[in-house]
Amino acid sequence: MRVSFEIRSMSVADWRTCWRDAVTDPECSPWLRGVLESCIDGKNAHWIRLSERWAVDSATGDYLVRLPSLIGRQISDQFCARVGERLYGLCGLGVGESKVFFAGGSSPSYDAMARVHAVLSAAFAVHGSYAEDIGRDPIREPVFIPGALMPEHLAAETRGS
Repeated sequence: MRVSFEIRSMSVADWRTCWRDAVTDPECSPWLRGVLESCIDGKNAHWIRLSERWAVDSATGDYLVRLPSLIGRQISDQFCARVGERLYGLCGLGVGESKVFFAGGSSPSYDAMARVHAVLSAAFAVHGSYAEDIGRDPIREPVFIPGALMPEHLAAETRGS
């Protein structure tokens, strides 16, 4: 398996691609669909700061993009990733953490786990937290935590640590 991610500018059409992927993946979590829907809603576009860059593997169509963190929600890094035909929601344990959870019930199957981790590790190595060089960025070497957390449970986990 060869993966080759690069950072690219992200357009409104790219956000719509993420949304289309969420709608066509029958296993995509409602949480991730809801976040992506808010990203393409023209009425809310003025108050949601969308990512301007994403990591894309043009040969496979796999990608990783940072999701907006809304005020009043959990304080953590949130991402959307496409690996193969599946779309995954991911959350860091907290801002600047290397520990990553699959969020919203979107864990890969046991059979796909090793491949998904390998692809996402390559994507995070290029993308990091913000798709730009911010110096020390632990998430460039993610540590995948088994199991999936719902985003509302993640907030409690973050406060408890």
